[in-house]
Amino acid sequence: MYRLYHHPLDPLCRKLRLLLAEKEIACETISEDVWERRPEFLLLNPAGEVPVLVAVEGGSERIFADSTAIAEYLEEMQPRPTLIGTTPEDRAEVRRLVGWFERKFYDEVGR
Repeated sequence: MYRLYHHPLDPLCRKLRLLLAEKEIACETISEDVWERRPEFLLLNPAGEVPVLVAVEGGSERIFADSTAIAEYLEEMQPRPTLIGTTPEDRAEVRRLVGWFERKFYDEVGR
């Protein structure tokens, strides 16, 4: 089971919501207003930033922060369908496009 702490308008959170949907991974989404700096959320990510993914496996929780780290974790945990490709060249191109998208979308939405 997964829980994604996110903010609906954050583009990096949106990227992960799209990834979860494409991979058909069930996930509870929890909207987090990071400016409130809730102590419970800060225990998950002391930086106070979204997205944060909590993976619950056999009674234990693993916490992941940073959209790229979370995306790569999910790709490795559920490799089908692959969203990053199968060859080094494909992966490099996907990473380039994701980097471009994140910078452009964050600039346009974040401003």
